[in-house]
Amino acid sequence: MKHYLLHFAAVYSIALVLLITVLIFGLNLGGITLIPTLVACALISVGHFVKKEQRVPSNHEKIQLVWGSSAVAIIIGSFFVLFLVLMNPNAESIMKSVDNAGIGLTAVVMLCLVAIHGTIFHIAYGWYADYCAKKL
Repeated sequence: MKHYLLHFAAVYSIALVLLITVLIFGLNLGGITLIPTLVACALISVGHFVKKEQRVPSNHEKIQLVWGSSAVAIIIGSFFVLFLVLMNPNAESIMKSVDNAGIGLTAVVMLCLVAIHGTIFHIAYGWYADYCAKKL
């Protein structure tokens, strides 16, 4: 599974740097553009798995891939968002607002992020893996 998680990490990192930087800085689109990028990278990674293995992932592999990819995406995305915040001229006030939000709100936001990532990868490694396998 390590190979596929590293593949996803590379694809997602490149996509964030190239695509999102253009969309956020060039076209002034907001952070919501992170979700389509995540979906596209998830589908690319699933396609890579199915093409290389010539099969859909087993249930055990699917669990590892869904949660491993979710963890990788959250870590990479967090670094990227931190970079964007620090590049903002109002970085100090943003950091104070986050600090004032408290641990409860932070926990709710993180739970929502985990749920969104888990859902995206669950759909990708379920439905899209079956779709890719039928095309083989």
